[in-house]
Amino acid sequence: MKSRLIIGGAILIVVTFLFLILNKLLNSEKKFDKSFTVSRYSYKPYDCKFFFDELKRNAGEGFKENNISFELTQLGEGNTTNTSYIIVSPKFYPTSFAINHLKAFASKGNNVFICAFSLTAELIDSLYSSPQKNNLSVSFPPYLIESRWNVNWNGEDSTQTQYHLWGHKPITAVLDSIYLPGNDLITDIDTLITDNANKIQMLEIECGYGRIFLCNNPILVSNYFLLYQDNYTFFNKIADKINLAENNIIWDDYYRTVNSLDDNDSTGIGRSEVFRVIFQNPPLVWAFYTFMAGIALFLLIYYRRIQKPIPIYSTPKNNSEAYISVVSGLYWQQQNHKSIADKIIGQFFEYLTHNFHIHIKDFQESELEKISLKTGRSLESIREIFDEITLIKSQEEITKQSLMSLYQRINAFYQA
Repeated sequence: MKSRLIIGGAILIVVTFLFLILNKLLNSEKKFDKSFTVSRYSYKPYDCKFFFDELKRNAGEGFKENNISFELTQLGEGNTTNTSYIIVSPKFYPTSFAINHLKAFASKGNNVFICAFSLTAELIDSLYSSPQKNNLSVSFPPYLIESRWNVNWNGEDSTQTQYHLWGHKPITAVLDSIYLPGNDLITDIDTLITDNANKIQMLEIECGYGRIFLCNNPILVSNYFLLYQDNYTFFNKIADKINLAENNIIWDDYYRTVNSLDDNDSTGIGRSEVFRVIFQNPPLVWAFYTFMAGIALFLLIYYRRIQKPIPIYSTPKNNSEAYISVVSGLYWQQQNHKSIADKIIGQFFEYLTHNFHIHIKDFQESELEKISLKTGRSLESIREIFDEITLIKSQEEITKQSLMSLYQRINAFYQA
């Protein structure tokens, strides 16, 4: 008895746990997911799989990914041209060497597209002099303000294109372009995008023969933003700016991985323990579900072996025929011939559908010859049934003789 209580309690705990997991999964599908990973693998609203896929699909001269620090790629030392290096990351904290190589790479006639919530003062100092460089570091994930907001794309002809989003406006690093630095590489800085508070969201910086695009709001390249109403044209403007159709694209996946780690945890696990690691890795998630399901099945099967046998009950009888006889007798006593005829016609069409795949919509005068060939019945008998059904359907009440005539014709069809 004690062992049964223990096993029953264990089963209850496992079932409850599985129910909570299932409920969490169902709720996560229904609720708007506000989480950030800035991942190119995820369809979450604020990740960037759509942006990544469109870049890969439309890159005119090829597409590849980079998983090492930029200075190790030696792109800044070679003679590479017509190439765009794309960085989309929660934080962008490059080393001094990486910054120098990025600028050298852009100066040869390439594009560097940097999009991150948080930037370093060293990076900004290398591009322009900013009095607000102390406001560049933003915690991740950023604080979200629920509101409708918009951004303005400032065109070269002084026109503005406005893009709206009903969602969550993030707190981002503060960008400005007040003073140009005193070096030979940076020659001009333009404000490309501003928000509805007139705060800069993207800068276009001319660096030698190329350009550096600096954006502080990865939501602008997120799945939700680009797929909201007509915001997909925002991607077209970015594609034109980096000359996507004639450029080779290099997608950076190094800085997103490195900068997404917690500051005090080199493993990337952070304060969350085992479950966070499990639920961030799909293979571990399914392994965990399989393990829990295995335990549940083991307990259920074992419990079934030790419980008393279930008594055998007699098989319920099929009373359908008796029921039909009672109902038909009721109709007959009430002299409701039209209702009985409708039942016979409905059964006839069900017979045609099941045995000959002839549907009620196909039972038309123009199709009678085809129906005759398909069923193997004479055209005359098919036409008689058709005329009989058409006549009965056109009347609100019918006589006993009409009902008997219909029954005999359809029964003859069955017997043929």
